[in-house]
Parts: sequence; structure tokens; C-alpha cells
Amino acid sequence: MNGLVSLIGAGPGNPELLTLLGKRRLEEADVIVYDRLVNPAMLSPFVAEKIDVGKMPLHHKVSQYQINDLLVDLSKQGKRVARLKAGDPYVFGRGGEEGQYLSKHNIPFEVVPGLTSAIAGLAAAGIPITHRDFASSFHVITGHRKANGEELDWENIAHQEGTIVFLMGMGELPNITKQLIAHGMASDTPVAVVQWATHWKQRSISSDLANVVQTVEKMKISSPALIVVGGVVQLMGDLQPHRPLQGLHLLVPFKQDSKLFHALQDEGAAVNFFDRRVKQPLAFDLPDFDAGGMLIITDFAAFHYFQERLLTMGIDNRALANWKVVACNHIVKYRLQQDGLLADELYDPNKIDYQRPVVFIGERATLAHYNTTDNTDKADYLATYQSEAINQNIDLNDFHGIVFPSSASVADLYTGSTSDQRDLMSHLHCFAMGKTVADECQKLGLKNVIEVKPSYDNVIQMVKKVFAR
Repeated sequence: MNGLVSLIGAGPGNPELLTLLGKRRLEEADVIVYDRLVNPAMLSPFVAEKIDVGKMPLHHKVSQYQINDLLVDLSKQGKRVARLKAGDPYVFGRGGEEGQYLSKHNIPFEVVPGLTSAIAGLAAAGIPITHRDFASSFHVITGHRKANGEELDWENIAHQEGTIVFLMGMGELPNITKQLIAHGMASDTPVAVVQWATHWKQRSISSDLANVVQTVEKMKISSPALIVVGGVVQLMGDLQPHRPLQGLHLLVPFKQDSKLFHALQDEGAAVNFFDRRVKQPLAFDLPDFDAGGMLIITDFAAFHYFQERLLTMGIDNRALANWKVVACNHIVKYRLQQDGLLADELYDPNKIDYQRPVVFIGERATLAHYNTTDNTDKADYLATYQSEAINQNIDLNDFHGIVFPSSASVADLYTGSTSDQRDLMSHLHCFAMGKTVADECQKLGLKNVIEVKPSYDNVIQMVKKVFAR
């Protein structure tokens, strides 16, 4: 039985502009076949196999014919396929051609519309595509010449009422302006160019038909970009958003429905994820609960595996009634509280009473950091899982800073990075949520560490303060 192929529009770039149906189809997919302009942050939450078929201008590493055949082959294997395309699949995305090919081969498919950059990308730069004072219609035109090399119908285009948006037209910008003026459009008609709309590196300029080419060259604006022609461009100065963290690109650890991600995005930052290490549960013996003592929890994931073992034994948190529960940092304390367990105190190595049983719970390698004093040989170390590093496929040149909510997140990024990535990381602004996290950053040689009291609001305020300088 053939699997369903979903032609999904990813929107203009911001990962939160994906539709609800698009998100569900990505969650259900066995394979995601995606384009170059799809934001990596949009892909991070999904466990499906991911295949990059992105096309660079003038260079197609995977041809459209190969993409068509790939979709058919994957479906015939019974897989659910998410074909993720920037913008909307049917707006100059060749989605119609892919749909025709699938239909010809009797492959079940659907279209999940996306926000086209021709509308959403303009709005991100403060340009409404229609406005009753300036434009009652709009026209979206490919910037490329026709396939046979003939020119577009410039006589018709130049006399259209309303807003004209050219997609994929930066290479043809001199010709576009020349043809519009030659066919009767006024040379002082307002023009805007919006590059990387809704991405962190979004840039935009406004000019007029006579001068836009020189302005673009001066400001070094290039593809991917939208070209907007019409009176609505005059509204750009009034409607362009100016959020506090706009233009910043920040890196955070991946977490489903991350509150940190949402908090930073709401302030205007573009946020991307790095992968967490893979956690492999380990077999371990439970302590003697009747003895009582001090239970030191070094990270919440370790305690989660501990709890799972308790439950399989028919035991719950009531077994810890005789134990003092110690959280190694504020994040662990907060997560325990969310899970219904209040920590008695935060970890202080000088306050441990080794006259009673002391049990550290944590990840196998991390526990070694706590076994470094004269008395620690009197403690037990319960490794409930071990972490395996994930290679971090990230260009750190693209980021302004990293936010580390925990020591484990520091290790996750560092252990999965190459030496070149670590060198770049050492010079980035690293916002460490708490002293323990800051110490871990410094221990690994990160030079630009900014300690922040552990709350998302404090992180946002400190990011504003640092980059306001």
C-alpha cells in the first residue's frame, strides 16, 4: 500500500508560522524531504528521517526529476512523506508539478498550504500588500524569464493597478526596473527589497524604480529577496516592527514546546536549537530506603529514570520520606517541584553529613565530577543513564549568543562539537542560568560567560543589556 505524500508549505522562514496541520503531518511523517530555505529550527522537533534536496541559485544538487522520483519511491515503500517547501507549495514552489507527477503514478497526496512570502514576507518588513489608500489588488510574478527565454509581458505588468511582487527576481532586478520604466511606469514609483524575510538576518531597503538597483548594490542586498513595487512601500517606515531583540540569532538547547524558545522569539529574536545528547537508561540497584540519608540529584533526567525504576518495583516517592532531597541547582529544584517533589535544599559540598548514607543520582560520566574530595568515597553514586553525544551540524558563525539553562546543556553542545566549533563557541556570548552552569562553561574554556539568575525573564533582560552596548 502506498504511503501518503503531503506537500507542505513551511511559510516564509519563522518556524512558528507553520500551520497546525503542517505540524501534525510532520509529526506523523516517516520521512521529511525539505528545501534549502526551510529554517532548521522547524525541523528540530521531528524524529522522521530528513532528506535535504535544497537547490542553490544556478546549482541544483538534486534535480526536480530526482525529487519527483524520490517522492514516488518513498511512498511505494509505504512511508508517510512530508515534502516541506518554503512559502506555499503552489506559489512558484513547483508543488503543482510534483502533484501532477504523484497523480500520474497513482500516489495519494495532499496539499497543506503555507504562508507565502509574497504576503507574509512583506508584512514582516512593514508593508501591507493591499491598503485602501494605495492598492486594491496585488500581483505576484516570477522574476525569471520564461523557460523559452522570452521576456515577460511587460506591457501588461507595467500597467497593472495595485502592488506588484516579484519572487526569485534579484538576478533580474536591473532588467525588471528597465522594462517597467520602458513600458510606462513612473521612474519615481516606490520600490522595496526585503531579504531573508522573517529570518534573523532580515534586511530591507526602500527606494524607487530609477535608483533601486544602485541602492541594492550599495547595501549589498542579495538573494533570497522579495521585490515590491507600488505605493504601499511608503508605509514601510510607519509599520516596520521594532522589537527589542530583533536581528539577534540565539542558540538554545532543544526541548519540545520550549518556554525559553518562545520567550526569546516573543521579544523579536530568531532562535535555533542545538541537539541534546541521547540518553541511554542503565541498570542500577536501589538504595536501602529504610536507612534514610541524603539523596543528591544532579539532574532531573537522572531522577526521572530513578522514578521509573521505583514504579516498576511498585514504589513511589513516599519511599523517600526518610531522605533529605538535595537539588544540585535551581533548574533541578524547579523541575522537581513541577513533578510534585520539593527539594529540601540546594547542593553545597561543605554541608554534606557523611555520617548518614549519601547517594548521588546522575548521568554516568557526570557523576565523576562529584567524586573529587576526601569524603566522597563514603558516598554511593547511582548512574541511572549514560549520554551519547550528537554531532552538532551548526554553523556557529551565524549566531550572536547561546543560552545554557543547565550544566548538562553545556556538555551536550560541547561534546558534540568539532574543535573549530568549540573555538567559535569560546568567543560567543554565553548566557549561563546560575553559578553552577557558569562554572561549567568556564571549565570548558568558554571565555565570554555571562552569569544570569535562573529565570527566563532575567535571561531576556540580560540579553537586551548586553546587546544594547
